Amino acid sequence: MKRIVFCFLLFAGGINNTYSQVKTILLDGRDRIVADSTLAMNYAVFGKVEGDTVYTFKKFDFDGVLLTSGTFKDDSLQIPHGQFVYYDWITPDNNYTNLGYEINGKARYVVLSGKYINGLRVGKWLSFYADGKVKQMATYVKGELNGLYQSYENNGQVQISGLYSGGKKNGTWALRGGKQEDEYVDDKLISSVSGRKLRDKQSQRKNIN
Repeated sequence: MKRIVFCFLLFAGGINNTYSQVKTILLDGRDRIVADSTLAMNYAVFGKVEGDTVYTFKKFDFDGVLLTSGTFKDDSLQIPHGQFVYYDWITPDNNYTNLGYEINGKARYVVLSGKYINGLRVGKWLSFYADGKVKQMATYVKGELNGLYQSYENNGQVQISGLYSGGKKNGTWALRGGKQEDEYVDDKLISSVSGRKLRDKQSQRKNIN
């Protein structure tokens, strides 16, 4: 508890002169604001800069470790608006560099980042491996998957690639690093080819081009 108070005072003291109001709240497992401390799983500190239109938000666990940072349009924290960054611990399960709990002296990493506009995901959202390399990239338009999606191996090789339209898979999706191609129409799998059939299909495609 002392550590929580210290983190709050440090945060509040640093923004005291520029923020018109600073609040500390308790959050349950679904990030809902609760008054009962026995239901709280995490806590958050947020405030609004004078003249700004959004509330700067930082969520911590009860050891004072930063979990999420972002901005909201409202003080009830229902409408995320702006860039969000989510953090996680480095563990032997996600550390492909070595078997330790640190990479380059860091025990934590950015696991996900992206932007909200009026509560909806927009643009590119990126998830990361513990060493900072991109794990997945998804494109959103007004909260729906729309555009290029890719997932990557830890060595940077594209493992899966395809297009979403209105939240549904459409067109050709390359899987297993290009060793398989699936065709989708409105999220329905129409065909799937690999091996010799795929090589023949790729050869025909080259001849056409």
